[in-house]
Amino acid sequence: MNAVKKNILKNGKLAACLLLCLLLCALAAGAAGETRTVWSYQFEIQDDNTAKIIDYRGTDTELIIPAELDGFPVTAIGDGVFQLKQKITSVIIPEGVISIGAKAFSSCDGIAKIKLPKTLKVIGNRAFSNCKGLKELALPEGLEMLMENPFALCDNLTDVSFTGSNKRYEVRDGALIDKEEARLVAFLHQTEDGSYTIPEDIKIIGNSAFVECKELTAVKLPDGLEAVEESAFNRCVNLESLELPESLRRAENRAFANCEKLIQVKLPDALTEMPGNAFMGCSNLSMIGLSPTNPRLEMVEGVLFDNEEKRLICYPCAATGKEYTVPEGTEIIGVSSFENCKYPVHITLPDSIKTIGDFAFSNCYALEEIDVPDSVKEIGIWAFESCINLKRFTVPSGITELSMSLFNRDNQLEEVILPAGLTVIGDNVFTDCKSLKSIALPDSLTTIGVAAFSGCDWLDGIEIPAGVTSVGTRAFHGCVNLAKVNLPEGITIIPDGLFEFCTSLKNVKIPEQVKAIGSSAFSGCTLLENPWIPGSVKTIGEQAFKGCEAITSITLPKSVKTIRRRAFEGCENLTYIVIPGSVHNLGSLIFKDCSLDLIVWVEKGSKAEAYCEDQILDYRYWDGSEPEKEEEEETKTDIWGDA
Repeated sequence: MNAVKKNILKNGKLAACLLLCLLLCALAAGAAGETRTVWSYQFEIQDDNTAKIIDYRGTDTELIIPAELDGFPVTAIGDGVFQLKQKITSVIIPEGVISIGAKAFSSCDGIAKIKLPKTLKVIGNRAFSNCKGLKELALPEGLEMLMENPFALCDNLTDVSFTGSNKRYEVRDGALIDKEEARLVAFLHQTEDGSYTIPEDIKIIGNSAFVECKELTAVKLPDGLEAVEESAFNRCVNLESLELPESLRRAENRAFANCEKLIQVKLPDALTEMPGNAFMGCSNLSMIGLSPTNPRLEMVEGVLFDNEEKRLICYPCAATGKEYTVPEGTEIIGVSSFENCKYPVHITLPDSIKTIGDFAFSNCYALEEIDVPDSVKEIGIWAFESCINLKRFTVPSGITELSMSLFNRDNQLEEVILPAGLTVIGDNVFTDCKSLKSIALPDSLTTIGVAAFSGCDWLDGIEIPAGVTSVGTRAFHGCVNLAKVNLPEGITIIPDGLFEFCTSLKNVKIPEQVKAIGSSAFSGCTLLENPWIPGSVKTIGEQAFKGCEAITSITLPKSVKTIRRRAFEGCENLTYIVIPGSVHNLGSLIFKDCSLDLIVWVEKGSKAEAYCEDQILDYRYWDGSEPEKEEEEETKTDIWGDA
């Protein structure tokens, strides 16, 4: 019997140990998608129980990336992880890493040496772009995928090689080439006289392959070339001559953008695919030659059109006419079609227009007036950005959403008429429209985007419709003349930086449904008078009322649980504040640089009382009623008899 008991006990202990081991293994394994931080690295656990580095906060100059983090083998480096870490001089990436994300090491000027692992399979878009110090690089034999030119703007990178024979890629004739697709991936800045002849077997010139090659003055394209991808020769500012081969059938948006010395170009008959303006910003391009036999493209009074899509493709940047009327029947103003054009001053669009593409009139600095018909149902992002002389604009009646940065930096824009059915004002739509004094928002509006009115210096008042339920961070940041604003009852969060540096703002009624006041929401509102905080608010964000010099008193409701660091920093005239016992989390330096006369009213035994003791703040016990301001004390004298 005793032996049986001993066996049962022994087996029970063994089972418990096994269960504990399994539990510890499960905890160690972690859940896919979970993020952890080890040393200076933040990583995400992948489905295969490996680590993907997603952030780096270190200061190493000679960077040796660890092979594992917290027991998880590192297999991937995410997008932009080391971007702009300019003090890094060398990098060693460990064996086991399979992929490097887009712009992972972009703009790391100090990097002179990089060691890549044999296991590396994928290098993302512009992964090492703008690494000016990089002169040579050895790519692993097993590399399988190079995305958009990983070495764009690496002006000094002239020596690229492979550690062995790569199945897909090779370096020859001064370029990195994809053999499978006959694509030139990256030009390696190997030219002595400014000219370069592209190898005869190349069919495609890849995205950003020659971007910003300022030394390039002439390039000979091969007779079999079929496509030039987006931004392939963008900002080749000294490129003077360009002869497109008869085989070319596709030239993508910005393919030859900002080639400032190009004066004329002839398009071949085979060229029928131009999804955007290939010659955007070519400031001296005055003539585009095109045969009348081209099956799809057509020149109309010096302007390039796609007849199949009824789309205006390119208005030459060097054209000097002050007025231009788009031909009747045109349905689309194409992507970047007028971008960076010196003229015209006045543009008339026909009633046939349905769509205005992204960047269509961006940076048309002479444009003062444009007639946009109600037939337009869609206007793309940045469409009128930096039109610095545009003063008035009527948004067509069929538009329901203003796209991102639509009028960004239009600093002469005084009046915008919005349609009745508008529901969304997107991110940065009116950012830095410094002349905009007032705007009527329609009742249909539901959303105001991030920084939508940021930097509108002359905007002095705005009525936000009752239907608005979402307002983005910094929506009215820096509106220095904004004196009054109403917030609709549907708002539940005052977002970060909403009214930051609105130095004329005096009164704001915070809606009764608001649960949180975000970081820097009212920071720098020097004229803001004692705000009423509704009983729904649970959190006062970091620096929420920093520098609000006009606030003299404030009573927090019993709903508040958290006051974050520096929330009332620099409130120089704050003489009393009530903090209820509900507040359990108090950040550091909440009352930094506040009035020396500040009295904090607290409940006995509360966290706030302990905080005041710790911070050596003058406090009183609060009984639930509104505190009375203390009478001025009688004049006291020091030991010298001075007042």
